[in-house]
Amino acid sequence: MKTLIIDNYDSFTYILSQYVSELEKIPLVVKNNAITADEILNDGISHIIISPGPGRPEVAEDMGNCIDIIKKCMGRLPILGVCLGHQAIVHALGGKIVRAPQPVHGKKSRV
Repeated sequence: MKTLIIDNYDSFTYILSQYVSELEKIPLVVKNNAITADEILNDGISHIIISPGPGRPEVAEDMGNCIDIIKKCMGRLPILGVCLGHQAIVHALGGKIVRAPQPVHGKKSRV
């Protein structure tokens, strides 16, 4: 396995890297504007993790190449998004990100 972690300029990226390295060799970590989908698809990457970060998925400057990477790699490689990374996947696939009326953390609710 060769896991790529796309860093959206967030320190939590390196916590993700530590967890992945406990399961396999140390993952490749790159900034969100430092790699393209074509490079990923031609470099033997087996998995992609898109990190948290500041910003909004619909703001191109906040996402670097993430949206293009998601669109081109989805269905070809497993992709996990964490926080902003998850929102980026939703946005890239045509979903809408909206603000909750009240911020809530850790509350159980029925889905």
